[in-house]
Amino acid sequence: MYISKNSNKEIAQSFFLLNGQVAPSSEFEQEKTTIYPSFYEVIRVIDGVPLFFEEHIQRLIKSLHLLNYKLPYDENTIKEQIHTLIESNKCYNHNVKIVINGLNDKEANLFIYFITSNYPNNDQYTDGVHTILYEAERENPNAKVIAKSFRDAVNKSIKEANAYEAILVNQNKEITEGSRSNMFFVKDNIFYTSPAKDVLVGITRSRVIQLCLQLGYEVREEPIPVSFLDEIDGLFLTGTSPKVLPIASINNTHYESSNNSAILTLSKAYDDLIDNYIAKNKESMA
Repeated sequence: MYISKNSNKEIAQSFFLLNGQVAPSSEFEQEKTTIYPSFYEVIRVIDGVPLFFEEHIQRLIKSLHLLNYKLPYDENTIKEQIHTLIESNKCYNHNVKIVINGLNDKEANLFIYFITSNYPNNDQYTDGVHTILYEAERENPNAKVIAKSFRDAVNKSIKEANAYEAILVNQNKEITEGSRSNMFFVKDNIFYTSPAKDVLVGITRSRVIQLCLQLGYEVREEPIPVSFLDEIDGLFLTGTSPKVLPIASINNTHYESSNNSAILTLSKAYDDLIDNYIAKNKESMA
């Protein structure tokens, strides 16, 4: 596996794709993937299957549309290139990043590459993770556009606090989302999450809301004041890598999230959903 000696580079594995061409990762130039505007998606690959590929592409299309662009590639072309990346690296379980930029040029650029991927360990799922509050809000929360300065500042605070994630608080003292995740709160077996218009709507978030309703739980999408943290029974974050991950603490406040029956039920249902998706798509690939 190639890992750049430059700590600013996120690429992993031996090869990447640029406009359909396989190239060694030693030739990867990180700065070319962050030219504004650079639109991106991160997809988790499990057993060679890009998880929830269809929803990721639809979100990519939406991000492009919000800034008046269109997807310059056929969806099947992107999927085929992901599989080329997988087979070129013989890597079947990792996160893949898709970056599209150069949309104002004659020809756009399409980068597809494996990124350094960190998944929660068993103890973190069992005990929950530590998080911090962070006062910030995205300029355009619904568009998944690379914002390097924002990411660097948040990462610095996360590292200093030895935390897993930073929970964003807007100027109205309302919780919106995590810096790279969506947030859910549980009180009396009711699930609360911020309105879709205020967050980057994650694929896992959408699936979790559907599952909650299927399981018979009520879901309320409404502004979440910071003061609500004093009332909840538990909370968790969702995302491509963490899936459904209980939160044990925010700053100095502790929660019994990992023992909450509603969160445990939902987490198992989500894992089952992934297993079924992978099995179905492996059959179609056979």
